[in-house]
Amino acid sequence: MRYYELQAVAEYLRRFSTLTKAQRIDDNVLRLLFDRKEAIGFDLGRGRSDIFDADDIVPLRTYHAPFDTMLHKRFWGAKILDVSLPGGDKILRIDTQLQKAYKAARTTLQLEFTGRHTNAIILDEEGRILEALRHVDADTSYRVVRPGIVLAPLKPYDGPRKAGEIEDVKKWLKERAEKRRHARLSQLKKRHAATLEKKIARLQKELNALPDAEKLRQDADRYNEIGTLVLAHLHEIKPYDKRLETVDFSGRPVTIDLPELPNPKRLGEHFFHLARRAANKAQNLHIEEENLKSRIAFYRRMLENLQNAEDERSITLLFPPKQRKKRREAKHQCEIFDVDGWRVLVGRNERENERLLKNARAQDLWLHLKDRPSAHCIVQNDKRRQVPRDVVEKAARICVETSETQPGAYLVDFTPRRNVKIQRGAHVNYVDYDTIKVEKS
Repeated sequence: MRYYELQAVAEYLRRFSTLTKAQRIDDNVLRLLFDRKEAIGFDLGRGRSDIFDADDIVPLRTYHAPFDTMLHKRFWGAKILDVSLPGGDKILRIDTQLQKAYKAARTTLQLEFTGRHTNAIILDEEGRILEALRHVDADTSYRVVRPGIVLAPLKPYDGPRKAGEIEDVKKWLKERAEKRRHARLSQLKKRHAATLEKKIARLQKELNALPDAEKLRQDADRYNEIGTLVLAHLHEIKPYDKRLETVDFSGRPVTIDLPELPNPKRLGEHFFHLARRAANKAQNLHIEEENLKSRIAFYRRMLENLQNAEDERSITLLFPPKQRKKRREAKHQCEIFDVDGWRVLVGRNERENERLLKNARAQDLWLHLKDRPSAHCIVQNDKRRQVPRDVVEKAARICVETSETQPGAYLVDFTPRRNVKIQRGAHVNYVDYDTIKVEKS
């Protein structure tokens, strides 16, 4: 942030009388709502601080840290007393007063856009720190930022300031918001596309490494023949023999390498076991091949929808922030999404859809596209309570986004798992369901 930009923003904020809301909408981003009508975002990330219009931005997650609690307690509905830049530094200071039951509490929100010291600090009327976005200890900096102590001033800045002027601050804020939106969208797409491409490459490598079915059948025949020959000459094999030299059933000489087994009498069983393994693998190879191909197709659909996403919320729904809270592990392999604290499981192919249906609990919520093939989705309902409507809507969108790439209006049926009866594999009949419409752009 330039100093002249902060000056213009401070002058612009002085026209407002009330700080309606103050909340964190991202790890380092605050959203302040002024006079119930204008929202402004403050990005306090180190080295990339910014101020932008935030009217169309909603929180991507909910924060409950002590800093967030203090924001709500001290600033929601507070009267703005002054907006200033103390000490001629890049520090935006918003002094407020909140009328409580017995007295008015004065609190300051100090937003520091000072390079590596960038921070948001909440101060009482004596300059004592109530909370801060980032705490700073004495072994890290000369300026300690911890609750309960008086905040020391920054060292005065005596360098040159770049001159400039902003004629229309509101327009400037909207331009910053649009520039930020495009930059973040591009960054998110690039990051998540790399993750999906790695998954696709890994699965493609596994697909390419699958053995040839015809060769497996030939190996099965060969092991069966070796097992029969070993059994026919078992009386000739000594416990210390490492190979058997004999002739096959066509009269051709053959040398058989013998494995080291505790009991040589089980040599025939050993080769017959290898023959069964090769035959079974050849017989079921198409299942593994189809499993890998369908998972690759699943991630390619996600990649296409990611590249076509027009807003950050669509991306965040498919790629939610990692949750630190330990959750119940799924009993089966599938794609897992976290929606407002609810776990949504999605089958990536018919095999996983079938497993999802079999392992889901009666109270879990089941979702599927209406009258067309799609992934089966399960919203786990461990708490045995009604799934919130907004969670259902997001789960329905996940169902669409992981099943279709074409834009349009899609209908998604949903009902508790107890109302779904498996007919064959992942084919089901269901009753007592509701339908929700999802617009895919």
